[in-house]
Amino acid sequence: MNRRSLFFNTCMILLLIFSIPQSVPAKSSFGLNWQFSVDLPQAGIAGIIKGYIEHLQGTKFKFSGEYLNQKGPLKSGPINIATTFDLNSGLLQLHDFALKIERLDVNVPQLGLSNPDLTLTGNGIIDPASGAADLTNLHIKAGNLPELHTRLTYSPESNGNCLLTIDNPMPLLGRIVELNFPEFKKWDKEGQFKLSLGLHQIKTAPEAHMRLEFTALSATSADGMALVDSMAGEITAHSPINNPHPILKINLNSGEALYDTFYVNLTDHPLQAKIKSTLPDKAGNLELKTLVNWQGMGNLKAGARMKEIFHYPSFSGKAEYKTTELSVPFRTFAIDPFSLEGLDGSGKFGLHCAFNGTKQKTHLLGEMSFENCTVSKDEAVFSGIKADLPFVFSLGKNFMPQADKTLRYSPSGMVSFKNITAGNLKIEDFTFPISVSSNSIEFGTLPSIAIEGGTLQFSDLKMRHPFDDDFVLNGKIVAENINLLALSPKSLPIDGQLSGDLKFWLLKEHFSTSGKLFGNVYDGEIVIDEIFAETPFEDSRQYGADFRVKHLDLEPLSQALDIGRITGRMDLDLSGLVIAYDQPAAFHLLARTTPGSDKSGDISLKAVNTLSVIGTGSGLTGAGVGVFSQFFKEFGYAGLGLECTLDDDIFTIRGLIRDDGIEYIIKRPPLFGINVINSNPENLISFSDMLKRLKRVIGN
Repeated sequence: MNRRSLFFNTCMILLLIFSIPQSVPAKSSFGLNWQFSVDLPQAGIAGIIKGYIEHLQGTKFKFSGEYLNQKGPLKSGPINIATTFDLNSGLLQLHDFALKIERLDVNVPQLGLSNPDLTLTGNGIIDPASGAADLTNLHIKAGNLPELHTRLTYSPESNGNCLLTIDNPMPLLGRIVELNFPEFKKWDKEGQFKLSLGLHQIKTAPEAHMRLEFTALSATSADGMALVDSMAGEITAHSPINNPHPILKINLNSGEALYDTFYVNLTDHPLQAKIKSTLPDKAGNLELKTLVNWQGMGNLKAGARMKEIFHYPSFSGKAEYKTTELSVPFRTFAIDPFSLEGLDGSGKFGLHCAFNGTKQKTHLLGEMSFENCTVSKDEAVFSGIKADLPFVFSLGKNFMPQADKTLRYSPSGMVSFKNITAGNLKIEDFTFPISVSSNSIEFGTLPSIAIEGGTLQFSDLKMRHPFDDDFVLNGKIVAENINLLALSPKSLPIDGQLSGDLKFWLLKEHFSTSGKLFGNVYDGEIVIDEIFAETPFEDSRQYGADFRVKHLDLEPLSQALDIGRITGRMDLDLSGLVIAYDQPAAFHLLARTTPGSDKSGDISLKAVNTLSVIGTGSGLTGAGVGVFSQFFKEFGYAGLGLECTLDDDIFTIRGLIRDDGIEYIIKRPPLFGINVINSNPENLISFSDMLKRLKRVIGN
């Protein structure tokens, strides 16, 4: 049987039993043999209802009989009908009505129906003059589906209209979903539903209607990944019977929905959808068109062809999405799901694509467009973004992008930024080509970036598997004569320039480099290499590098740090530096006076006190110090050297000048000066205590 006619034919049999006026009486004995001719050419139905009417008492009668199908899509075993009825007041009042259809020729796996028996029982009233009918307390049982408690009404107006309303359709709807999605059986679910099925213009051009209303709908998947709370809305559908082209409308007016990390508030952003479709043919093929208007999210228009939906479903089609304001969908589908706190986006966005695939994999080929967009995070702002980006994506079962060897190569598009600002960095009119696919993102030639008197050039940029956990971003950076003072923080001003080239590799868990940066810092020569990071995208990230500085001029550096005046030259070797939670977690520092430096060395009393606090834990004390400081503010020194080590929050400091068993941090000249002696070389302190010492002396 063609499944679309099941509801229509069942309702018609109920009504035609008593409402068709064509009748032929036969001979009677304790009652009458009756026969009803049924002929509805527009509905494609013809047959005979015949049976025996027995008089019980007064105006009460009993009928039992059967329906003989002569024409129509309804095929089955015997169709038996029984009821008692009362003709009082000119109305036909039905009691204990029962209709049973055996072995109905219906095979719908999605409903769990395979040649089921169908029974209908209940009471009702029929107006023989007009044919109007109202069957109440009508119970319908089809195969193993839950029993339905319904009401069936018929009106002859407008060429005949029939309406079936179902009380509490939740068990039926739940069973249907469970048959098609077995995991749904484990969900916690509740809600209030109203379901009605109707037939309009039965005698001329019959049309089927469906309306499902729901409120307080809440459901939670067994694994907790999916959640719906307090959802309300309605689903309506209608279609001609003789030339089925269903039109489905979906309105989601309120509630909340969560899948994994994707959250939507439908109260703030209600959704309306309209779907036009054909019914599946024998091979399970159908076509549909969809239009979605989602308040605040944008509009979607799509058309698709689906094949073999009952066995090996596949699909293909085209889709177009537009939004005049990107901020809400960007937050919903990017910022919140991926915990990109502090990131904001706005502007116009559009997408059009062709797609094809199966339940396992979907391929997308299309183009994205951005117009007057802005993306910002903290001090970094990218504004005036314009782009036309072709793309090729492969989506997995969860509809997330994935690497795919069978994917075709994506052509290049262009991206332009009107302005880029990040702190003191300002870039204008930055444009470059880019190729985007779920296998890779490849950048074409990027323009050099003018930055604080120098240039920064990125090249050979490529990201493999950009949407997978095993992604790798690699490329090359070339820096030339970049002014560090303008880029350094106020608390740690760095006067110098930096150049060099680096190759880099960024992975989910690691960032590594080869090559080095070099330049000058406070008139000294600096080399930076071994730049790295661990878990760079986590709050617990660690990063670091090795630094080597030769012939550092201490006077401008000490003044910039406000630790007191120190003159002379120094060599620094900082290795194994690791920064975690924005403070040092490990390092090894060697700092000593540059051998053979021709520049004299002087140190102020404030600087001596600073180094004394670091080395001994206390500053200069004693009565003599106060008298001494009234006459001398600076002293010469013969040498300065210290070794600092930080490991697991344990800080150690050693003097590098050794003389006669004494360990000096500062060694005075032979005639006059001040020594700073490390009197406790084995002393261990926590680094947090060391920072407190420095803050106490320096004040920052």
